[in-house]
Amino acid sequence: MDIKLKILTVLMMMGGIVSLMLISGCIEEPQQNNSVNTSSLDIFFPVQKNPTDVCMCALLEDELVIDKDGCLRAGGCLLIWPYGFSLKNESGVIYVIDDNNQPIASVGDKIKIGGGETPGAHEWGRCPGPYFIVCKYGIKVI
Repeated sequence: MDIKLKILTVLMMMGGIVSLMLISGCIEEPQQNNSVNTSSLDIFFPVQKNPTDVCMCALLEDELVIDKDGCLRAGGCLLIWPYGFSLKNESGVIYVIDDNNQPIASVGDKIKIGGGETPGAHEWGRCPGPYFIVCKYGIKVI
C-alpha cells in the first residue's frame, strides 16, 4: 500500500472517531420544557445539548411518525431535534415546537428536513438508530 494512501486512511479513521466523540457529546435525553407538558406523552424526543448554527447538508423527506416504541421518526431515522425544541399535545394533535415556542410540524405531516444522518453515537435501547440530526433552519412541512 502506498504511504500516502496509508496516511489518508489513518486520517479518515481519526476524523470519524473524533466526529463520533463530538456528536455523542451533543445529544441529550429528552428535555422537559416548562411551557410544554409532555408528561402525558410517552414519546421519545431527544434534543441537541447546545444551540448551534452549524448544520449538515443532507435532506430527509418523509412523514413524521411515532413508531410502536414511541420514537419520533422520519424516513426510518430517529430524529435528534435542535436545542430548545419540544413537543406539545393539543387536542390530541402532537406538535413539534421550535425554540421560539412556535409549532413547526405535527405527527402525520410530510416534512422536508435538513441535517444529516449519523451512526449510532448514542444508543438508546428503546429507540435504535439510524439517527438524523435535524438542522433548525431546514424544517418545512410539504
